[in-house]
Amino acid sequence: MIGNTLLVNRDTDDTQSDDAIRGLNEFLPGAVPTDLEARNRFLNYKRDPNTPKHQFRWNFVADLPFGRGKKFAGSVNRVVDKAIGGWQIAGLGNIRTNYWTLPTNIYPIAGQNIEVYGYQYPIQDCRSGACYPGYLWWNGYIPANRINSVDANGKPNGVMGVPASYKPAAAPLIPAGSTALPPNAPANTVVSQFWDTNNVWVPLNNGSVQRVAFNDNLHAWRNQYMPGVRQWFQDASLFKFANITERFSLRFNVDFFNVFNNPNNPNSIGGDGVLSTRNSGSGARVTQLGVRLIW
Repeated sequence: MIGNTLLVNRDTDDTQSDDAIRGLNEFLPGAVPTDLEARNRFLNYKRDPNTPKHQFRWNFVADLPFGRGKKFAGSVNRVVDKAIGGWQIAGLGNIRTNYWTLPTNIYPIAGQNIEVYGYQYPIQDCRSGACYPGYLWWNGYIPANRINSVDANGKPNGVMGVPASYKPAAAPLIPAGSTALPPNAPANTVVSQFWDTNNVWVPLNNGSVQRVAFNDNLHAWRNQYMPGVRQWFQDASLFKFANITERFSLRFNVDFFNVFNNPNNPNSIGGDGVLSTRNSGSGARVTQLGVRLIW
């Protein structure tokens, strides 16, 4: 027991180990089960986002048809055959689908459903001052003043390419553009200072109010995961054995990691709904040469 949090260690397919069962005093009365096991399941039962929804693996090994007695260059002399003959190719690859986590720093809007667009809407994210490519993967929260926006000189400074039908599925408690005074906020509050925040004003017993960031520890989207990008990977090797004597031989290897130099899209999809393709989701091709003496 650490403070009012009990640490447990579970190893199942649908829960993560070392999860914490949070104490009852961290929630409003009646918000979570009082029974320890029921509360653990309610708070911690979730899918492992690191385990793909689908994954297909393959491997292969084959002789290359070059050299004496083969389909190509089958009548070459022994010297040439030593160079081009006896090579084999082997490979290992997989294709997988991924999950991404719904955000818990914005709150669902009544009547608005989550819409997953995938690669339907290519966008340019120009909010940093430079424009980077990506996709509007789902209808996350983009501030109203950054939807297809431009600055005073007509230069894009928002997320460009957002469709006219876009409506966010969630937003901060005080979204950009709000003018209405939040409940309990002092009359002189400048609402624009709190755009895109989750600030609330809580009345105290002495009649004053205290501004705090809202968090009830029970976000509706906690432990919720959505299908993400599909990624595929392929490694391959060329290798051959060359006899030196009856006792000694050499093995030559040319190994290619990410042999097709496939960049893949990353699986980091933000609460703004944007899948940025500025960076790749897999490393660049790497070639490795190796020689092994066997005796």
